[in-house]
Amino acid sequence: MNGLDGATNRRLVRACAIAATWLLALTALNLVVGGGIRGTLFYAVPVAMTAWYSLRIGFVFAAFGTLSAWAGGAIPHPQAVDPLWMEGMWAFLKLSSIALGAHLGAGISRQHGKS
Repeated sequence: MNGLDGATNRRLVRACAIAATWLLALTALNLVVGGGIRGTLFYAVPVAMTAWYSLRIGFVFAAFGTLSAWAGGAIPHPQAVDPLWMEGMWAFLKLSSIALGAHLGAGISRQHGKS
């Protein structure tokens, strides 16, 4: 189906559940504090957790992270001069690069684990 063995697939499902909960909690917290949580690191954690097992799912969570930042008020930045779509694309690009880096790191880790 997705090319993953049973144990890895269960880990991916668990990572997706944790990542979705993380982003929902972050969005709610961001709404409470008025969009003050703007650090990329907060949105990068769920992206990296899912991209470790599946790059495609990592990209999906990069999009979810961008939408979470927008829904919570972190995007657009109050002093931003760029249009909303450009700031959103920049956030998605940063989170996508984190997904790619995490997935490459997982591949390197698996290679070293086999030798």
